[in-house]
Amino acid sequence: MQRYAATRPWARRVGQLYTQAVQAEAVQQEGMALVARELERAAQVYPAATARIAIEQRLADAYGQFCRHGRLMAHLDDKLMLALAHTRLPGNMPDRLTLPAEAFYLHAAALGGAFVMHLPASNAVALLLVHADFSATGSDWLADAEHSLALLVNYPGELAAPMATVAAEWHALLSTVLGGLAVMTQPKLEMLRGWEEAAPADAVALASHPTCAKSRKKGRSQLLQAGFQEVSYCRMAGVAEAGTGYANQGYWRRQALSDAQGGSRLVWVMPR
Repeated sequence: MQRYAATRPWARRVGQLYTQAVQAEAVQQEGMALVARELERAAQVYPAATARIAIEQRLADAYGQFCRHGRLMAHLDDKLMLALAHTRLPGNMPDRLTLPAEAFYLHAAALGGAFVMHLPASNAVALLLVHADFSATGSDWLADAEHSLALLVNYPGELAAPMATVAAEWHALLSTVLGGLAVMTQPKLEMLRGWEEAAPADAVALASHPTCAKSRKKGRSQLLQAGFQEVSYCRMAGVAEAGTGYANQGYWRRQALSDAQGGSRLVWVMPR
């Protein structure tokens, strides 16, 4: 996600447009037009740039939504990812989906990540997956072919369908992202707000000052200007003790809800 902001010349403007806009549809059209203009200009040097317009418009919209809804980046803890890798995907998404924001970025470490956009009116989640080497240092994102995957997942729709329609190279990341969304419905999940691990300790300490709001604001400003991102670290009690030697695979079971809305929720039986 930071690589996108650092490499696309329109990223800052897109973020401003989406953050300040009142009507979402109007700003989407404006953002798409902005990207098209920039790439048509770039095509004078890189003729292949025009073929990237649709891809870059999808990325710009996903990044804009990310900015519009609070710039939340959720990072799956390594032990949580390991447990999910040893858990069978649920047959269906939950009847109700509780997510930390209407749009956010879900980081899956070495696998890559996904822009997640919740569409509650349609009971769906729009995903835009990117591999870990997306816009890597030293690469020419404009000249090189960069892969991303856009798909729509309905809930409580079956998960076999989206898994069957994507290429094998995306299976590991998509499975982790879908498992991460399911985990976010679990009451025991903790999301601890912090900063990237590479962020300088002195600035992090200033941004986390226990009593002085001015110090927190100054530290946060320093970190953001230096290009560091606030991160919500996703952890769950019980996973850490499981270690790496799982004897039994985890799975998801459905539990009926007894409230007025009815339906069911997912319950994670962790691998052991």
